[in-house]
Amino acid sequence: MIRSLGLALALVAVSWAQASGQGMVSSKHNLSVSGPGSVRAVSETQICVFCHTPHNANPGAPLWNRSLSGASYTPYASGSLQATVGQPNGYSRLCLSCHDGTIAIGSVNNLGAQSATINMQGAGPGGVMPAGNTLLGTNLTNDHPVSFVFNDSLTSADGELVAPSALTGPIRLYEGATIGLRDSVQCTTCHDPHLIVNPKFLKKSLTGRTDNLCLTCHVKPGWSGSSHESATTKFFPIGSGTSVAELSCSACHTPHTKAGAPRLLREGATSAGAPAIEETCYRCHAPAAQGGITFDIKTQFAKARRHPIADYLGHEPVFTTSAPTAEAVLNTSKHVECPDCHNPHRVRARGTAGTGGVYEGMRAIDLSGAVVQDVTLDRNINEYEICFRCHGDTYATVIGTSVPGDPSGSITTGNKRTEFQTANTAYHPVGGAGRNTSQNLNDQLSLNGLSTSSVIRCTDCHNNNFFSGPSFKGVVSQYPANEAQPKGPHGSDRFNLLRARFWNVLPGPSSFSSANFDLCFHCHDVTRLTARRTGDGARTNFYDSINGKDNLHWVHLIDRIDKARAICKSCHYNIHSNVEAPNTQYRVNGIIYSTPNAAGIPTRMINFHPNVRPIGGRAKPEWVFTTSTKERRCYLQCHSTSGGAGGGSTMDGFQYRPSSGDLP
Repeated sequence: MIRSLGLALALVAVSWAQASGQGMVSSKHNLSVSGPGSVRAVSETQICVFCHTPHNANPGAPLWNRSLSGASYTPYASGSLQATVGQPNGYSRLCLSCHDGTIAIGSVNNLGAQSATINMQGAGPGGVMPAGNTLLGTNLTNDHPVSFVFNDSLTSADGELVAPSALTGPIRLYEGATIGLRDSVQCTTCHDPHLIVNPKFLKKSLTGRTDNLCLTCHVKPGWSGSSHESATTKFFPIGSGTSVAELSCSACHTPHTKAGAPRLLREGATSAGAPAIEETCYRCHAPAAQGGITFDIKTQFAKARRHPIADYLGHEPVFTTSAPTAEAVLNTSKHVECPDCHNPHRVRARGTAGTGGVYEGMRAIDLSGAVVQDVTLDRNINEYEICFRCHGDTYATVIGTSVPGDPSGSITTGNKRTEFQTANTAYHPVGGAGRNTSQNLNDQLSLNGLSTSSVIRCTDCHNNNFFSGPSFKGVVSQYPANEAQPKGPHGSDRFNLLRARFWNVLPGPSSFSSANFDLCFHCHDVTRLTARRTGDGARTNFYDSINGKDNLHWVHLIDRIDKARAICKSCHYNIHSNVEAPNTQYRVNGIIYSTPNAAGIPTRMINFHPNVRPIGGRAKPEWVFTTSTKERRCYLQCHSTSGGAGGGSTMDGFQYRPSSGDLP
């Protein structure tokens, strides 16, 4: 009688499915011998019996015919997750009785009035779910969280979720820990096990630019109109001719992803299961030969000098619209990920009017040291504020105190936030226009489209080395986008991620070439710095008209190159600022200043290399400036002609060569 009733129920299901054309009879959930999937019964013809029974069901709703797993699960976790996710309950636990791989698929409680195990073909060892995407296992960290309460408190805490009252359609909440209360997200929130309207039994398509399964619950401020939301480029990495815009969230995310991938990112882990967010980005941002469809960032990160995104695994950047707080990136050990600089849900093309461009939606640190974020889309983040997250107050921890790749260990890093303060006596104009407004400096800059009122970016020096040479004078931002050679400090063939040469040692005994210091001369006119006299085109604030040497830059770089071998870093050791100048003292109008930031003293970015030594009993190498006569003098060991101890040495004593590769 029971078997006849079960068969009758199955026939009703078959009749309905055939009429609708969308039922499970033609889906892989039809596990009977007539099922279309590779996993199916050897001989059993009933369809519903694998999950349901009209008698002795447990639980009674929905007439469940399988035992429930006693496994302990590792739930999904994330730094951006505000929900409390515990052990699966409700309908999710029913689904896992097959999909966790702990119970044989053919094991049922009631078949012919007794428990039984139906013989299956295509199953894994022990008759369980075979290996593949449908085998979730008991580690659910790479699966969308389930069995958590979705209420108004969660919506408020997260800031990027719809109100629970909005879930009134097919995507809805189900019972969780509290029987009779539909307050939880379960597997059945997204999947209907009886219908195949969409792949994977999804109730709603994952694709759709303005409306899809993900966007039913998730609200991403700034997503509309962002580069990823609006990209019409065809997405071929997964064999699809659909545009990135149409794929929407599913271009980067999938509800059940690779083990180890954070945030449900596609391919976001190494083969060993370690988090690797960049692998998701490389699905598009790679060479065309590797399936890339837009700016080839992967090639840049393959360069010897690069931001080390693949070196420190496990960091998960947080960039939700919740109130800005100091997150791990500001104070933990060396690491960096693509989302530490770019918010993928809000990023826009460089130069997009009214936005922060490629840094839109990011959390950052301003000149005062405060955490800032454009929470309401009205606070555009400056590029240097992104850099301060790692290169600011916590640089010693996050970056380290020595420059990677420097075999001598003599070049040290520093706090760029303090170096770029506009109250400093000298700094490169990143946080604001510089303090030196002289006509001579303006003349140096004007040839390359700049002036003393210009403000530059960190990436005008630290960038892809493609943007070097005579064709790329001035700031990088003025040049058109290049997908094969993308802009940014991702990687460079030059030392310190520089876009052009800035050598720390001359290659020959008595030679000087402006190409060796091309980084400086992308902005500063080389002729005005290396011409001998004003009549020859010299325009510099470092001159000696009394002795007929109008341009003392010429003296150091050209005239005395065989003796002094001076380079730019000999006197401008820290080119960011001289707020940190431990090897320099300043004598201005007869007063000695041991620190370079004393109010009102004109220091002109003079700060000497650490290995330059003082003369004449001075505590440090000294730079002298007299306002009334505009006299400038330096007292250093390299200016001595006495020879022997304490004088007469060349600059070679403090220069170094890298162990291999191009001279930095």
